[in-house]
This record gives sequence, C-alpha cells and structure tokens, in this order.
Amino acid sequence: MTDYAAQLSESLRLLGSGGDEVDWKAVEIKYGVRFPKDYIDFVANFGEGSIEETLWVTIPTVNTDPMKRRVDRLPEEVIDFPEANEWADPSDEQKYRLEDLLIWGETIEADVLAWITTPSAPEKWPLAVFSRSAATWSVLDCSMTEFLARLLRAEFDHCPISTKILSGLTDPRFLHSTEETRLKDLGINPWSRD
Repeated sequence: MTDYAAQLSESLRLLGSGGDEVDWKAVEIKYGVRFPKDYIDFVANFGEGSIEETLWVTIPTVNTDPMKRRVDRLPEEVIDFPEANEWADPSDEQKYRLEDLLIWGETIEADVLAWITTPSAPEKWPLAVFSRSAATWSVLDCSMTEFLARLLRAEFDHCPISTKILSGLTDPRFLHSTEETRLKDLGINPWSRD
C-alpha cells in the first residue's frame, strides 16, 4: 500500500463497510489509461463514497449509465466552453489540455478533482482542482491520496477547494455510497454524529 493511502486508512474513519472490487484490466482498456497505485489502494480500502458528505470519490466502471457517478473525462460541451479553460497560473493553459483531465472526485460546492493524464506514469500525474469559488483550475504536484491527506490535515497554504469544512478535521469519516443508500432507505441519517 502506498504511504498516503496507508495514512488515510489510519486517519479516515470508515463508517460501515467499504472497498470496491474493480476489474482494473477492463477499465484500463475502456479508459485507455492505467490508474495510479495509490488510487487503486484507496478504492480497495474505501471505494466509492464521500468524506463527510462533502467530497465524493468515484470509481471507474465499464458501465455507461448516465445516472451513475463514475470516473470520467470532462464532457465535450464543458471543454468547448471558454470559461472552463481558466487556470490560476496562466502558464498552465499552455501546458495542459482539458481533454487530458480524468475526473475522480467532486465536492458539495461543485469543485472538480481530476488527474492530468500526461504521457508519464500514472504515479507522476499532477492533479487539477477546479475551485468553483475561484472559477479556475489549479495544478497540484501530488497524488490523489496525498491530496486528501493534506486537505484533511490543513497542510495546503490555501485551501484548494471552495469549502473549508474538511480542512483540519479531527475525526474525518468516509461512507461508501452503497452503505449511505442502505441507511437512507431505512430512514437513518448516516451523517448524524455518533
């Protein structure tokens, strides 16, 4: 297990069961990329779900159901929208293309969390974070699990997402999407503090 994935396993409290089995060979063929090892570890331990009902992590799937959240590219209509290509560092617009973004998460504030799928090994992919409040993409040189660990420990100079709810949280919780649905169907609020 990668270092930051292991740190999250220790610090991010899993509510109920977690983890997803993914046919990584099948999704690699469908997406045309190999996924980062730390993300594969995260999916095995936590799976698809949310941290404090604020930040959602998705998984790749060969299913194309438009009603199901999943890892995906930006839709063409978003790529064609000029305002979607605003970068916090203007030089990043010359380095990165929106077509190369692979979205793995989102926040309650409509922020977008993605890898920039450069030709390098997946473990070296930078992250792109679209902050809706700033209306720009920022590039972070870290893995997905490093991003989550540092976000929860408030280790960024400036919070990279539009909400600070998760920043410095002392007891962060993760709830798998299937478990959340099951509890809600029973009339239980899964996010009430225990």
